[in-house]
Amino acid sequence: MIAHWDDVPRDADLAQAAGAVAVSLRRIELAPGEQVELPHRRTEDVLYVVAGGGDGLRAGDCVVYPVPHEAPTLRAGDEGLKALLFATPAEPPPFHPGTPEEPRAINVGDAEAAYEGEGGRWVLLARQAGAQHAGVNFGRLEAGKDGAPPHCHSADEELFVFLEGRATFELWPSPLTVLERQAERETIEVRAGHVVSRPPSTGVSHSLRAGDESASFLVYGTRRANDVCYYPRSNKIYWRGLGLIARLEPLSYDDGEPED
Repeated sequence: MIAHWDDVPRDADLAQAAGAVAVSLRRIELAPGEQVELPHRRTEDVLYVVAGGGDGLRAGDCVVYPVPHEAPTLRAGDEGLKALLFATPAEPPPFHPGTPEEPRAINVGDAEAAYEGEGGRWVLLARQAGAQHAGVNFGRLEAGKDGAPPHCHSADEELFVFLEGRATFELWPSPLTVLERQAERETIEVRAGHVVSRPPSTGVSHSLRAGDESASFLVYGTRRANDVCYYPRSNKIYWRGLGLIARLEPLSYDDGEPED
């Protein structure tokens, strides 16, 4: 569920190294003047420029390559180029003419923030650039601040990539394992370069807290209409496709069943 990009070969898939199920993440590092052609595949790709630039790209840019799209070529400028490429398997909409779609871009500094305050900043980045099948969000937590409430997904897969600072991941066991096996929470310490995958349907919820300094990170997540999200701290369930949030009572498997 965790990998560090310094420990993964440059041409390897970071998401798969971290235990992802249906997510791809590649790290791209180009020397000044170097260029590379990105893979041509049936995916919706999202490129995030970590540092450097070239051919109009700059640090903080998020570029969405819709499906279908032509294989783009990246060219590094005088400062080189460091970027992350997320890929989601996808199909064009029904009755799509098949002509390649043009990429769309937005910079994290220019994007509208969903939240900005004492806790940090949260930007739905790829969605503002037109992503349809997945989101790539930018988050910054100030020192000691918490991110989203603990939660887990039934259908959506999430991937965290840490860019700066340190943070603590807290893993919450499912209510059933707490009731039947007295499972306890776990913590994982992460720093810049760590990639953490949260596959769907694990029953294990996660939350995030920044360390003694602020932490910046990207969060990739699929957007399945049939996803159900559970919040263990408040016993809430969110049915996204229905727009409904309700509270349920956790029970053990044998609750209410006759003993004989």
